[in-house]
Amino acid sequence: MQKRVKEKKQENENDTITALNLCKNARDLIRIRKPEQAEPLLLAALEVSPKNPYVLVALGDVKRMQKQFKTAAKYYQSCLDADPLNPFAMSGLGDAYRGTNNLDSAIEIWTKALDTHPENYLVMTRLADALTKKGDFTTARQIYERSIRLNPDDPFALSGLGNIYVRLKEFDLAGPLLERLVAKQPQNPRAIGALANFYRRQGDFANAKALFQRILEVDCRNVYAMDGLADCARGNKEYEKAKQLWEKAMAAGMNRAIAQTRIADACLQMEQFAQARHYYDQVLSVSEDKFALLGQLRLIETEPEDKQNKIIDAAKIFDRLLVLDPSDHRTLNEFNAFRIRYPEIDAYIQA
Repeated sequence: MQKRVKEKKQENENDTITALNLCKNARDLIRIRKPEQAEPLLLAALEVSPKNPYVLVALGDVKRMQKQFKTAAKYYQSCLDADPLNPFAMSGLGDAYRGTNNLDSAIEIWTKALDTHPENYLVMTRLADALTKKGDFTTARQIYERSIRLNPDDPFALSGLGNIYVRLKEFDLAGPLLERLVAKQPQNPRAIGALANFYRRQGDFANAKALFQRILEVDCRNVYAMDGLADCARGNKEYEKAKQLWEKAMAAGMNRAIAQTRIADACLQMEQFAQARHYYDQVLSVSEDKFALLGQLRLIETEPEDKQNKIIDAAKIFDRLLVLDPSDHRTLNEFNAFRIRYPEIDAYIQA
């Protein structure tokens, strides 16, 4: 009996070593961004060591790199079921939630990760980025600053904090910080992009454009830079050029709903009403998108049409917007402005 126990123990140790060696080889492939080649090695490792946290996290990373976020989340969660405080699984699970646009769940898991590993500055930056997207600039700012205290040269935290300053129109703080960041990391696309965004937000499209082009010299498929160039063209009222750049960005992987809405907005500026409607409809055929609905409102107001029909069509759009979020400030502001121009709309609102 004792001999059998010893043999079983040795067998388990051998399985663990086999799994770790397979995982190590897979990690080498992941580092050079070859997840498809890494996956078979990890699946083989999982067979011999089904609850191995290294294998489960690596499989989550592989699936996340392939944008299979729901499958990635399952692997990360399996790791956390066996090892509840695994920092890599918590960080990865947040990334997977972010990939499915579930920012609330991402924020929840990253907050938990920081509670258990308070000096993990990589998670701090992820959490601050998510809070920024949710509009919680105050908390995001505090977390970026905390991250920078731990890692003063972190480009993600510095650029994130710089963008917060820009959003809050604290340009006197944003400019020096972002200039310092680019001076330290002149080839870093995120650093350059943050400075480009600083100029763009102030309407300095010439400097912004030069920086976005500089990013594309480093990374010719950088979607953020393509989007930035398109926005600069829009700022210069070069709407056809902006439209073409957003189409290029969409082909390179930019979020389709965002790209199509911006293309529709450009078409609307050029009074290409049929094309604008086509792009807004494309977005809304997939999901109820606030910005596409607001674009349709502008289309209704701009396109020549009978006043009564405008009011009826606008009321339908407002009904949809109010169902999406009855307390959204922009929706309420748009509704109040439309109501001043067309007070008859109250009779048609159902929401």
